[in-house]
Amino acid sequence: MSREHIHFEMGEEVRFISGSYSFLREELLPYQGRDVFCLVGVGCVDNSCCGVTGCIFVRIPGYVVSWRRGKSRDGMDITDVDPIEDEREQKEIEKLLDARYPRVQVYFGIAS
Repeated sequence: MSREHIHFEMGEEVRFISGSYSFLREELLPYQGRDVFCLVGVGCVDNSCCGVTGCIFVRIPGYVVSWRRGKSRDGMDITDVDPIEDEREQKEIEKLLDARYPRVQVYFGIAS
């Protein structure tokens, strides 16, 4: 069943109690005849008692069903996606992404 993904402003910093994250870019990764929607981001923990660290991550809302098919009430683009729930497919996609971004953290699901 398709779900709506509302696009983010690239580069907009989101602060949380111990740091921040931001999405750097959107990518479409070809996989088995479909496009996997990938959001590449960077996270930074810079306000923690445990020290400072950061990472590159990829959030995957799902397979693209309808790319930028409309606008939200806030004027942001909406893309319809099919969630990727099959564990075998997730592992294969993670391997493809690891070749591009070694040791990247990959998360499947709608970003919020």
